[in-house]
Amino acid sequence: MKRRARLIRWWQFLSMVVGVCVVLVGLTSVASADMVMKVLIVNPSDEVKEFKIHYPLPSEVKREHVLDADGLKVDYDSDANAYVLVGTVTLKPKESITKRVLLEDVWVIGAEQFTMYRKETRGILDKLDGTSYAEQGRLLGQAIERKISEIEESQEQSVLSPAQHIAHYRDNVKKFQMVEADLVSMRQLMVMSAIHPETSTTSAAIAAPTATKSGAVTPGRLSMFATWSMVFIILGLLGFVSLSFFLVWQRQLKVEIAKQAAQEHATTSPLTTNGHGNPTSSVVKPTTPSSPSRPVIHT
Repeated sequence: MKRRARLIRWWQFLSMVVGVCVVLVGLTSVASADMVMKVLIVNPSDEVKEFKIHYPLPSEVKREHVLDADGLKVDYDSDANAYVLVGTVTLKPKESITKRVLLEDVWVIGAEQFTMYRKETRGILDKLDGTSYAEQGRLLGQAIERKISEIEESQEQSVLSPAQHIAHYRDNVKKFQMVEADLVSMRQLMVMSAIHPETSTTSAAIAAPTATKSGAVTPGRLSMFATWSMVFIILGLLGFVSLSFFLVWQRQLKVEIAKQAAQEHATTSPLTTNGHGNPTSSVVKPTTPSSPSRPVIHT
């Protein structure tokens, strides 16, 4: 009992010094379109205290998504880059209070967006049908449908807690961004097929199945061969152009080096002429310094 009493006194002392305000936030679903955020404020001290509430809302929540703040105010905090709940409450010793904030469930991707993207995907695939971009479009369309189905299954699952609901939503947003990127690629294929209809028709004819003498239809294999042939031809042309530039550059470099060597030789070897136009060289004889005469001393 004494140990327990000491622990209680120690806890009260910390509460008085730090001015502890325990704010516990929980989210519970109240309806398919609403969620409740609970804010619990506790006064563990033995004195009457006033507590200031300043708690940021999830980043997806805006001011209009707060349906009922339960006496608190919704402000925007530029430092936190989010909307926050602010307010002041006065609590008696050992008293606690719970604020129930009603929020709109914004952690769901609307089904109308899936319907719109599926409709646009089918329209683009119809326009790409019969072109050389049809296979690429088909693969992109399958990827879009797979990601949309995964998002729908995730949203239909029952979650254990609202925190999981928010986590699933943020994962689904990333998948939905990938869907939008794939749809942009499909739009680009549609534009390319419209700009180059001749290429699309020719490539489609090359890739079309051919019939043998026996009447059996075999899939064409010229499409891949023609594609790789064009790749190798382009690489060969690039190599030829690069080699030509290299040879021209090497020839010019040799000419410049020869000119520079001739100029250096002319400046470092000066010659004089003897009047008949023939070069002569002058020889300078070394001279020895005259030594001063010294007296001869006989011993």
